Amino acid sequence: MNICIFEDLFISQLAPLNLLRHTSKLICGADTLLEKITRFFPSKTKLTLHTRKYLQQYLREKFPKALINELAEGDYIFFNSRVVFKQDELKGICKLFKKEKNTAILQGKIIIAFHLTEDKAEMYKQVINNTDDNLVSMGDIEWLGLNKIERNSYRLINTPADLILFHEDQLNYDLSLEMKPKKKLHLGKKCRIAKNTVFDTSNGRIFINDGVTIEPFTYIKGPVYIGENSTIKAGTQIYGPVRIGGKCKVSGEISHSIMHWYVNKQHYGFLGHSYLCEWVNLGAGTTTSNLKNNFSNIVININGEKIDTHSIFLGSIIGDHTKTGILTMLNTGTIAGISCNLYGSGYHSKKIKSFSWKDAAKNEAMIYQADKAVSTAKISMKRREIEMSEAYEAMLIYVYEEIESTEI
Repeated sequence: MNICIFEDLFISQLAPLNLLRHTSKLICGADTLLEKITRFFPSKTKLTLHTRKYLQQYLREKFPKALINELAEGDYIFFNSRVVFKQDELKGICKLFKKEKNTAILQGKIIIAFHLTEDKAEMYKQVINNTDDNLVSMGDIEWLGLNKIERNSYRLINTPADLILFHEDQLNYDLSLEMKPKKKLHLGKKCRIAKNTVFDTSNGRIFINDGVTIEPFTYIKGPVYIGENSTIKAGTQIYGPVRIGGKCKVSGEISHSIMHWYVNKQHYGFLGHSYLCEWVNLGAGTTTSNLKNNFSNIVININGEKIDTHSIFLGSIIGDHTKTGILTMLNTGTIAGISCNLYGSGYHSKKIKSFSWKDAAKNEAMIYQADKAVSTAKISMKRREIEMSEAYEAMLIYVYEEIESTEI
């Protein structure tokens, strides 16, 4: 049995978080949505990632053992990259497809997963192997002549806010898989942890990965996951649920947030109910507002549409390579694109286009020149001993060329 993790027609709602990555590489809890699927299957299982054309070459570098927009020989199960799957759900899907072949599981108008026998998979190669962007749609299900089964229990990521909404439950679940039932605290190998660090597991587990440095007078309240070789600076306060990726450097007060790898938040300032992609750098005193004074639900702007998050809590959604100056203030429900430079006194607007230089004091913005944005990104990556590949640079340039016609 082979598996394919596909992108559907609704992935544009998740920009800027998925502009430089497959949608399944978004994080909810401790792991990416991709890892939640692949860890269920044997390591020898053949993996296909179905994606947008401009991401293909970079994904071939990132996943050398996977097929990108190609199907192998044999049966396939297809999983939607926007679903937060748990192990029992994956088990149930596999059990169903053993009996009900060539069947699709739908949740309303959304395709959760579908099965194809080898002959149907051979037909579908006409779509998957095509050089155009052919995101999976209900039209494919109809064309393939699949049976349909309705379900309503799956957690879909429809907007970036959903990653924060589901974060606490999923982090507790992921840590229950990573750690033994009665174990509350895991300290990895070669960690350097100051003696006066406080680990508070009264509200959830704490998982510290290998090579982590925790400086004096740090308070960590679970559930919390800290990735390998990260540094938690002196006096930091972390209130779970918090997920910090590998090789991050953090300080200040952090609550209910998700960070990818290589995030810098080395100074004071509050980060709450927020999602930070790779290579984000927050200047000293940068603070996110995550709650309105009138306690009303936070509304975000997605593709020109105002969407109620049905939550009174949401901080900032920040794309890759975006940086803030000192004392930057970010309003509730702010969505900032990739490679932005945010500075100036006062609050920034809630929707900030990719490659923007934004002065909050003057309420002025200009587009960052492509060559300068790429050069800055290369310098940031090289400081962490990462060389930007030609494929990665091509992704950045592609997004830059698209920003004039979009809101990302």
